[in-house]
Amino acid sequence: MRPRRALRTLIPPQPIVAATSAKRDALFEYVLEAEFAVFSSVSDVERRAWGALLVAPDYPAVHDANLAWVDEVPGGGISQVLLELDGAMRAQGISFRRLEFSDPKAARGVQKELAGLGFRMGRALAHVRVQHRAPARNPDLEVREVDTSDEWAIVDTILGEIHAEEGLTPEVSQALVERYHDRAPVLGERAYLGLLGGEGAGLVTLVPREKLGLLERVGTRKPFRRQGVARTLVEEASNRSQAIGLPHCGVITTWDNKAAKALYASLGFRTVGEIRSFHKG
Repeated sequence: MRPRRALRTLIPPQPIVAATSAKRDALFEYVLEAEFAVFSSVSDVERRAWGALLVAPDYPAVHDANLAWVDEVPGGGISQVLLELDGAMRAQGISFRRLEFSDPKAARGVQKELAGLGFRMGRALAHVRVQHRAPARNPDLEVREVDTSDEWAIVDTILGEIHAEEGLTPEVSQALVERYHDRAPVLGERAYLGLLGGEGAGLVTLVPREKLGLLERVGTRKPFRRQGVARTLVEEASNRSQAIGLPHCGVITTWDNKAAKALYASLGFRTVGEIRSFHKG
């Protein structure tokens, strides 16, 4: 077993590439590439002219692993995508349907049609850090890169608590945790644990890609909220992303999560694009 790697000594921030050095669209593409990598990490990928079908037979309850990734609406309309999606999912006994649009304009063009078919829309925002702003850190928070079985057990507990707050069943939560452990070595995903008084307070995971490190999951346990845990973890992981040579750090938040959007804005993240999804079942 490798020795534990503690990050209690703060990693000094490196100069961030100015927003003008890369177009907003390019930064958005970096986030989309990382998000697709996460979705497809344990899924079978069937490429299509309009995008891709992602199917994970081992994880039939995980929505993020079983979906249609839509880059553009084909000539046959969104009904063509739905037909191909249904064929792929029914073959695996998957009852829900999910479409993820990389182009919000394409999503808006079919939004009314999908709503008429009973799909519910979700909106998310992609953010990339373009400025370094010194946050009000929690100096008592110890941040460690997760490395031991005891630390992984704490991570699993925190994930389970977050899933329960999101209204997920224990069965779905367990599937998500198992998928996380399977995808981490595929993606090279790193997990950082925040400890207060020796107790797990929160976590952040980092997916390294060529152009960007994606903060894939950020969470704080209820008893430790409003104590700067998430802020300190995000700052530490963002600095760590730069320290391993990634030029940008990004994150995705839901449209209506005002607290998360305010947190990232305060740390120098800028909104670079919108991701729309549709779900049924």
